Amino acid sequence: MAIPRVFISSTCYDLKHVRESLKYFIRTIGYEPVLSDDGDVFYNPTSHTHDSCLKEVATCQLFVLIIGGKHGGNFKDGDSSITNNEYKEAIKNNVSVFALVESSVHSDHHVFNTNKKNQDIIDKIQFPSIDNVKIFDFIDEVRKSALNNAIFPFRNFSDIESYLRKQWAGMMYEFLGQQNNEKTAKITNRLLDDLSLAARKSEELMKILLKTTTTADADAVIKGVNDRIEAINFVRLIFDSFAIAKLEQTTLDDLETIELNKSWVDFLLDTKDFSKEELPNTAGYLDAILFGPSGRGLKIGGYIDNEFMHDSYTNLERAYKALKEADMDLKHEVFYKLVNGF
Repeated sequence: MAIPRVFISSTCYDLKHVRESLKYFIRTIGYEPVLSDDGDVFYNPTSHTHDSCLKEVATCQLFVLIIGGKHGGNFKDGDSSITNNEYKEAIKNNVSVFALVESSVHSDHHVFNTNKKNQDIIDKIQFPSIDNVKIFDFIDEVRKSALNNAIFPFRNFSDIESYLRKQWAGMMYEFLGQQNNEKTAKITNRLLDDLSLAARKSEELMKILLKTTTTADADAVIKGVNDRIEAINFVRLIFDSFAIAKLEQTTLDDLETIELNKSWVDFLLDTKDFSKEELPNTAGYLDAILFGPSGRGLKIGGYIDNEFMHDSYTNLERAYKALKEADMDLKHEVFYKLVNGF
């Protein structure tokens, strides 16, 4: 019977006891732990040992990342750590990542991020939990990933075990739920087709009805209804894309002062809830990520051969166009929903 393979990634010597406890915990639930220091990685004589570790990551289904206070050895001749490159390989191969960071490191990371814009202050601060500030950059890389970016602080192995039990139980629940969803997928698709057909018929009937009345321009009336729906749909698309129920820091007055003559991305950046960062991707290029108040990011473009390419989001662009063309009453209604939710 095939069983899930779990790659344990961390620096070895400072986290040896955590790694040992993880190994036995994973075995007790019937999974196979994979540890580089335990002989579980095949070191191909024709390859660098670091490359062998990366190749092993791709064969696993789960990836447990433990970030402690030691930076560890660099990957080959590069500047990033071996652990950092193992993590990137897991992301590249869509391996589910479960990241944990020592609570003291997590606290110092918060202090670092609070003061990092002032280099004079950062240079004077001692961070007793770490041996290299690159660890904080690594934490940010995980935290700001567009997907699979949860990080859990732990004090001892009991915290780690409790967290992984809950997360893996959640994965099983999700899997069972998907099985039930597949059974109803065909019925749902058929219903959607019927609804789409009914919507088209309703539109045609509305046109006929309006054209038989004294309304001068039935098409304009229908367009007005569609534009209203699109404008309000802008709120739903933003909430769904960034996993939020409302804006957290932006007020209704703030929204009323924002000019709508640019793109939907610029509109969100003019609020107090959204920010943009450029982060390296697995191919070595920079991606532009738009972050919302929940911490979830949305890739909005990236550099390829020094040329910036915008990602297209047709639904958002269409809905924002309707918002820009809306009258003041409808704009106010949309802004109210952005601030207060539905």
